[in-house]
Order: sequence, then structure tokens, then C-alpha cells
Amino acid sequence: MNKTTFSLLLLLFSPLILMVFHIIFVRLNKNIFKFKISNQNTAIFCELILNIPIIFIFYSLNKSFSAAAYAFLVYNSLGYAYFHFFNMSETARRIKILLEIKKNKILKIENLTQDYKSDFMVKTRLQRLIELNQIKKINEKYFIKGKILLFATLMIRFLKKTLNLENKTL
Repeated sequence: MNKTTFSLLLLLFSPLILMVFHIIFVRLNKNIFKFKISNQNTAIFCELILNIPIIFIFYSLNKSFSAAAYAFLVYNSLGYAYFHFFNMSETARRIKILLEIKKNKILKIENLTQDYKSDFMVKTRLQRLIELNQIKKINEKYFIKGKILLFATLMIRFLKKTLNLENKTL
């Protein structure tokens, strides 16, 4: 197998490699390391750490800065997609509802309205933002702390305005 084929296969399978690394890290963290880190931050951490071997391997094989830059862009784009796929499984209500129905074989609307009251949902989302270090709570008031999700939100807002989707959901 030539270097180019191996390099492209490495990128092709990088989401699978990331998923396996993520699984191993979560299990090690739960049983050994015991870092206080959210599930979303764990996924981001694993994606960032794997940049090192991916880019190193790509550069070593191709001896080219542009090949390493290409690997960086492609791997991080795939890692970004992996993060959102994982994050959806962590936070999407419809996913949790489907899993609850599968587990119990049936689910009544009363069970859902009990678990999904609006104040509970807002408090849960605020707590997640605190755990992700995106906001902080001081004297019952919330303030911006991190800039990553804020930047992503502003980029989505800009994209919606650019595509004339301001009054529609993206």
C-alpha cells in the first residue's frame, strides 16, 4: 500500500479511531482518572488529543506541511461532525424519549410532561452551560465565561441572516 492510500484511509477511518479512543478514555476516566469533566468536554478533549498522532503520521509519511495541514482540516472537520453526533445522543430530548419508550415498551404523556417541565429544562441547560465553562453563576445571575459556544452561536446567526433564514429554524 502506498503512502497516499494509507494517509487517505487513515483520515477515512479517523472517526472510528476517535470513537474507540473516546470509549477507552471514558472508561479509564470513570474507573481510574476520575476527572470532573462533562461528557461533551470529554469528546472534545479526545478529538483534540488525537490531532497529535494523526498530524504526526501524516507529516512523517508525506514530509509535507500542506499534507499535514490537509490532515488537520479534514480530521477536525470529521471530529466536529463526531462531536455533534455524540452531543445529540447526550442532549436531544427526542433521542431520550425514544430510548425511554424502548426501555419501558410504552410511555404515557404524563411521564413526559413530568420529566420535561419548562423550568426543569431551562435549569438543566443552564447547568450544562456551567459544566462546559461557558457561563458562570454569581448571585443568582448568569454571565458569559467561555467564548466557544458563543462564537458558534454567532456564526450560526450570521449564517441564518446570510441565507435569509432569520425567522426560520436552522
